[in-house]
Amino acid sequence: MSLTTLDIARALQIALSTDSDVRAVLGDVPRLYDYLPEDPLFPYLTYGPMRTVDIGGDETSLHSHILTLHVWSRYGGRAEAINILRAVTQVVLTRAFELGDIHLVRRQILYSDIFRAPDGRTLHGLLRLSFTTDSTALISQEAS
Repeated sequence: MSLTTLDIARALQIALSTDSDVRAVLGDVPRLYDYLPEDPLFPYLTYGPMRTVDIGGDETSLHSHILTLHVWSRYGGRAEAINILRAVTQVVLTRAFELGDIHLVRRQILYSDIFRAPDGRTLHGLLRLSFTTDSTALISQEAS
């Protein structure tokens, strides 16, 4: 796992926890969990797998960072899960992410999905994110 992936995850956590729309759907202190407590209050969001792939060439240091977010709701229908996914998507696509000398080239939503969990009661929303970064300038500075 690259430092940049952790930087992106950290920036995402800050952006989500301070966004008023996310707070409106996940609580004033948003329920955003990397490690799920034993008896969480619904709805909540959990962080899933993170993966980094080197997609650079000879003269560039490009990386694709894939993150998965899971939304969990026990509201009677899909509306709550949809609203949470919408709020999170808005943050991902519009908020500034502070990554130091690393340049955020692109960010996108790869896909989202909502389905019923095996317990038959809980709705599970899934959001797969992709961030492309360029650290070429940083590597050039270090080489000088």
